[in-house]
Amino acid sequence: MSSKKEQKLDGTKKSDKMVDTHREFLDMDTDEEDFGRQESPEVEEELPPEPEKPVFTEKDLLILVKYVKDLTVFPAFGDENWSENCDQIIREYFENPSHVLLTILQEGNKLTAILNFPKYASKGFMYFLRSPWQIYTAENFLDTVLFGSINGDIKIIKDEVFSNLHEFIIRLTKEIYEPKGLTTLYVPKENLLNKLLEPSTKIDCFLLGEDRKTILPEEDQRKRETVDRLEKIVWSWIVQIHDAAVTSSSRKNIECIQDEVNYWKAKHLNLNYLRAQLVNPEVRSIINILRNFRSFSLDKFEKLAKHIETRIEEISSNLMYLNILLDFCKNLNVPEDAETSITEALLLILYIWIEAPFYHTTSNIETLCKAFSSQIIFQCKNYIKLDVIFGNNPEEGKKLLEKCIFCCNIYKTIYDNLMTTVVLYINPNKKWDINATEVFKKMDTFKQRCYDVIEISEALLIFGRYTKIGLLGSPRGTEYEAYWREIENLFYESLNKITAARDTIFDITKFNWLKKICRFRYTIQQLENMVWKIFSNEIQYCYTYAINISKEYEQSIQKTDVNMDMSCISWYLNSQYTIMRNAADWIGDCAIEKCTMQQYKHVLHVIDERKKMFNTYSIHES
Repeated sequence: MSSKKEQKLDGTKKSDKMVDTHREFLDMDTDEEDFGRQESPEVEEELPPEPEKPVFTEKDLLILVKYVKDLTVFPAFGDENWSENCDQIIREYFENPSHVLLTILQEGNKLTAILNFPKYASKGFMYFLRSPWQIYTAENFLDTVLFGSINGDIKIIKDEVFSNLHEFIIRLTKEIYEPKGLTTLYVPKENLLNKLLEPSTKIDCFLLGEDRKTILPEEDQRKRETVDRLEKIVWSWIVQIHDAAVTSSSRKNIECIQDEVNYWKAKHLNLNYLRAQLVNPEVRSIINILRNFRSFSLDKFEKLAKHIETRIEEISSNLMYLNILLDFCKNLNVPEDAETSITEALLLILYIWIEAPFYHTTSNIETLCKAFSSQIIFQCKNYIKLDVIFGNNPEEGKKLLEKCIFCCNIYKTIYDNLMTTVVLYINPNKKWDINATEVFKKMDTFKQRCYDVIEISEALLIFGRYTKIGLLGSPRGTEYEAYWREIENLFYESLNKITAARDTIFDITKFNWLKKICRFRYTIQQLENMVWKIFSNEIQYCYTYAINISKEYEQSIQKTDVNMDMSCISWYLNSQYTIMRNAADWIGDCAIEKCTMQQYKHVLHVIDERKKMFNTYSIHES
């Protein structure tokens, strides 16, 4: 056999018109009240109608017929060797996508086209393949067609081609339905199925797995090849059923209790959908064929089919308990009434842990606790108003954030108390083996984000346009006013970068926020240094003014009340110091602050010494 494949079928370009014999389960009702009941699905007696056939223009059909002829290569054969009915058969292949195979073979001195495998082709043939109801067009044919040339034993070639086709469609079916959360079994459409349902009188001459070199009658050889293909398909079903009914898939994106309920609803829907396929007449026919031929795969298949029933019962039980918690969490009053609401919710989780016959595993309960943590975070995020924080009322915004932080803290406290006291009281022999670090990991990150935003709101209270720190005194007030405007503009430039990223602040799955808040802190530190520089200049000005007053007092013949002037200077410095400490105590110490504080203490000491000196001088004068 020689094979030539110009292009593999591109799975991304296939028509969506795939036959789905169980479409009714895509729209099945999964309301909570139905999950507790076990019902046998009704078997459809009639197959659904075929998908709509494509409509081609005459020009497109001519192009497609020419493509087929151009790709067909037979030595010493040209355009004049095509039989009269070839064009019509090739057109039928494109107009009716139910035909999977188009074959071109030599009959005498003519080339003939048929819509099946040839029974006999001593000189080989060309074939064109597609998946069922895949639509070829003039635009996609050359990019997606699978074709080849065959020489040799047609029976063996037919078996290999069908096997490859089945494997391809199994993969294609998985790619289409798996993203939808549905396990769809591929059922082949070979015409030999009905014949195989009645085993021949020579069936005892071979069993599946027998040495393939055994010489068998042609009819039994044909059956064995077909049954081998069917068994491969059943093994693919076994893998699919095992993945759906036995393997525990990890939960992703569980952000609230509703997400956890949706996860189990999806599994319940999929298993019901899968169960309905197992009673499909075509599936049962394949199973009966393999039973007649004593297939080794049947025991595994039947056990998994029974396990589906067990899993549906378990999931229905899980949903019954989860819906109790879901109904409560729909009205969860956090962060307003955090203590009461959280306590009741955690008690419901404990109830599920004790009473749920299937959901009580450590893995499930830990997932449920993490989902509840995410639920609290979700409601706190909706409670926080960033427009208020970044607007003209940062103090009110800060209160909202502090309430959310309190909610997170009280949740952890209640959790620890319940799990260390109530659990032992309920059942001393049952261990609460939940990883608390995992339960509160997102919560701790969310709290830190709240603290970050509080830091921003405090910066707004200092540098924002709606509040001033009052550091605009002395004869140099105009100069300081311009300096302060520069600080203010730099602050809002940095704040605007923060507000532009507001959607990522409380998205704890995104870590680029850390870089943004670090840049903001650095900017604020630089602005803080600039403010301390203003205070340092004021201290220097007061020091110079105090020294000048002292000199004037010593040189003046008419003594003035110099202590009053010195006291005013001290009072002014103390008031400026208080403003600075109130403004800067939230950001931490910095180098210029330490130097300025030393300067401040030194000047106050100088003023005090001068006042003492003048007091002593006044006493001696009197």
